[in-house]
Amino acid sequence: MASAARVTSVQAIADFKAALLSFCAEAKEVLATIEMEIRRTGDWVERDRLPYWQREIRNCNEEVAQAKADLFRKQLTRISGQNPDYLEEREALRIAHFRLEEAEEKARQCRRWASRQLPHAIDEYEGPARQLAGIVEGNPPEMVILLNRVIGSLHAYLELEAPAESTRTGSGEVVPTKETP
Repeated sequence: MASAARVTSVQAIADFKAALLSFCAEAKEVLATIEMEIRRTGDWVERDRLPYWQREIRNCNEEVAQAKADLFRKQLTRISGQNPDYLEEREALRIAHFRLEEAEEKARQCRRWASRQLPHAIDEYEGPARQLAGIVEGNPPEMVILLNRVIGSLHAYLELEAPAESTRTGSGEVVPTKETP
């Protein structure tokens, strides 16, 4: 059993259709922008950050080696009879080790993001994004075509003239009544 629709304004449906078209256009642009940003982020992690931190690891290894050499040289002067203070060299070695550990951790994080976390986040995004893209795709989208049909049907319905009042005769014949001026 069909239920009756209570439409109070065809213009409201037309306005909704215009807003829907605007939303669909914006959604298409946003989805395209996000897709480009995803690719750019993946490239940044894999091709920029990971090589950067790998270079930093090499540089930090050189700093550690240099700090160890400086400390060893200072300790050798103690053997020669001097009593040097090598707190600065120990602190430099500690800082160099800290920087090396930090660079190694950053490189691990980049690898983890490139191999697991970023692909997982992209997979979580792509399901709903594909659903939205399916809804807003087409030119015009399916929803807008449906609204065009509804608006057309409503206009056609409103253009119908109401039947003139009529009366039935005793034989079942329908006779229009005269309109009074």
